[in-house]
Amino acid sequence: MISKLTYQELEKRVQTLEKELAEHLTYNASEKLSGQYLEAILNNTNMPIYLKDSEYKYIFMNRQMASIAHVRRNQIKGMDDFAIFTEPVAQLFRSQDEEVIKRRTLVEFEETVRLPDGVQTFMTAKFPLFNDEGKVSAVGGVCTNITARIKAEAELKEAEEKYRSIFEHSPLGILHIDNEGIITASNEKLAKILGSSVEKLVGFDLLRSSKDEDVRAATISVLSGKKAYYEGNYLSVTGEGRAYLSGFFSPISSSDGSIVAGIGIIEDITERKDTEEALQQAHNDLEQRVADRTAQLDLKTERLIETNVALKILLEKREEDKKELEKEVMFNVEKFIYPYLGKLKGRCNENCQIDFVKIIQSNLNELTSSFAHTHKNYLSNLTPAQLQIANLIKQGLTTKEIASLLNLSPSTIACHRQEIRKKLALTNKKINLQVALTSNS
Repeated sequence: MISKLTYQELEKRVQTLEKELAEHLTYNASEKLSGQYLEAILNNTNMPIYLKDSEYKYIFMNRQMASIAHVRRNQIKGMDDFAIFTEPVAQLFRSQDEEVIKRRTLVEFEETVRLPDGVQTFMTAKFPLFNDEGKVSAVGGVCTNITARIKAEAELKEAEEKYRSIFEHSPLGILHIDNEGIITASNEKLAKILGSSVEKLVGFDLLRSSKDEDVRAATISVLSGKKAYYEGNYLSVTGEGRAYLSGFFSPISSSDGSIVAGIGIIEDITERKDTEEALQQAHNDLEQRVADRTAQLDLKTERLIETNVALKILLEKREEDKKELEKEVMFNVEKFIYPYLGKLKGRCNENCQIDFVKIIQSNLNELTSSFAHTHKNYLSNLTPAQLQIANLIKQGLTTKEIASLLNLSPSTIACHRQEIRKKLALTNKKINLQVALTSNS
């Protein structure tokens, strides 16, 4: 028989039930609020997240996952991957879920799948959930979209391959230095230029071991964040090469702007420099030849001017001689020919003889018409008779022969000879008159 509860016991039991009810309601409300917080977090993350039951049907899918799958979240319950994705994608997801259940631990997968928005790559962490009996009751997944990263890595790899190809096959020497001026990389071309090897170049300290001050200055400039240029005759320290080099150095900075390294591009311009020097020497030689030729031409010009002056003087002298000759001829014609023509004309008895004399005189007049008629001869102070006698003496005739020719007495001719000697300033001089007249002619 069950005894009845007293009023106090009933009241206490009611209070206990009310307290338990209040605690239950508070717990449910708190649990509901926690669920809302968790759902808000899951829906606002940029990572696709989902949960499937042990039969691989979706229990939960956040907003990001639903967007990728192109489904509505309120329609996914009871749907599996084959109802949402294409056969190859669904089969891939199913095999991954089976592996997680089999291994009963978290498994990471990298998967590249074709979705409605295109081919994408994910890094997915899938994990099992267990019930109170220790059996797998669900499979969850958290996905990270690494499509952009994979693309960037591929582009970076391609860029690295291109750079490596350029680095290894460049016709120019290339080197890398760290922030302390030590060579960290070198291509074979640079080693060949310097007559060294890549192994000897890598690790070489440009600041402490280089003997070239310009190289050290360029290195310091690059490590201070400035571009630098080097040109000079460089003697390799690590090899036996000597070459005239041209180098461009550029700094490499990190995201915060600090200089972390430098790169140098080196060209062997020895052949070009030799060509330039040869061209310069040829240019200098040509200029010297032009200068020498100009000097020669100047000398020839000077000589030509002197020759022209001399020729001018000769021409002027010739003109003077010509005039003197004209005067002499005119004097002789007038003094020694015309008088005899006059006498000859007086002695001619026949008309033909007179005509011949006239013709001779006419021709003489025409011949001497261009001669100057104003002249003075050393015999000009002689009388016509003395001129005739002087001319005959000059021709070697004796006093008797002249007297006979001129129909004069020898004494008369002797008197004329004395007057001629006097007028020619030959008196009291032991000079033969014929010799004096001949030498002055």
